[in-house]
Amino acid sequence: MPKVSNLTRESLLAAALDLVRQGGPAALTARNLSAALHCGLNPIFTAFGSMESLLLAVKAEARKLFDARLQDGFRLNPPFKGFGIAFLWFAMDEPELYKLIMRQTVPTASFQDYIEKTVGYKTECKAVIIQTFGLKEKEAEALYFQMLYLALGLAGIMITGSFPHPLQAAAEIFGKSIRAFVMEIKAGSDAREAFIPSAGPGPKGSVGSYIDSGAMMHALVSQNHLLASLHETPRYITDEQWTQIERVTQMTFELSAESLRKQYPAVTKGDLRLLILSKFHFSVADAAVLLGISPTSVTKARQRLKRKLGIDNIETFTEKL
Repeated sequence: MPKVSNLTRESLLAAALDLVRQGGPAALTARNLSAALHCGLNPIFTAFGSMESLLLAVKAEARKLFDARLQDGFRLNPPFKGFGIAFLWFAMDEPELYKLIMRQTVPTASFQDYIEKTVGYKTECKAVIIQTFGLKEKEAEALYFQMLYLALGLAGIMITGSFPHPLQAAAEIFGKSIRAFVMEIKAGSDAREAFIPSAGPGPKGSVGSYIDSGAMMHALVSQNHLLASLHETPRYITDEQWTQIERVTQMTFELSAESLRKQYPAVTKGDLRLLILSKFHFSVADAAVLLGISPTSVTKARQRLKRKLGIDNIETFTEKL
């Protein structure tokens, strides 16, 4: 239980961010925050002056996380598609923070103005579109807006639960739409396919269609705040945290106990957790800490699971899931 004297502006902000993550802006009240930190109200108002100022600070912090995801997306191949998929992943992974970022209290002059104010990155997107597709500047700007219209629409139905499909399904829709828009812009050419790159430089100088690979999904999922923190500092995973992790696994890879049992009826909830930890590249030593058991017990559980699934290697198996 933290002492009031140990509370900092940063720790207050982190706790406020978590409240918004879980329940949206309505959950960010002085009473909820003081209860979460086991402190009085004075430290909150001393640090931020008002709850309105605190919410603005939370929005700014959420924007930093959003920007980090989008910038990582530019590292995928092709980078503009990577940007779009990273946008969708943030909306799916952090729905309450996404809604907070996208909320505008002052009306904008146009939809395009709204996009530039809430999303931005027009200059960066135009540059990679021109480089990837060989379009002119005005064509690149048109493609930027068309793809953000699509991304905002997809994100909107994804965060309401109206699109109960994994990120890969949204990525496929997004990729095909980019292809269609580029071909439309290039209409009149007899060699339309030549304008759609099938491969190119990916992360760390690799070559290939990285954006459509399972590696892309791992790159995006690794940005989940809970999984990232567990990789940095392994600790026992509570049932509530497992619910979050299993949700991420289900919506990204369509991997759940139910989906596994269609082919492997004997799979248990514990087996699923072992597979999830393998899929997210946690070592046996880390898994022991995360599950609250000994490394020997983890090794034995993995051996039993391999026999149950009829496989030789869990890591190879989970990469294909």
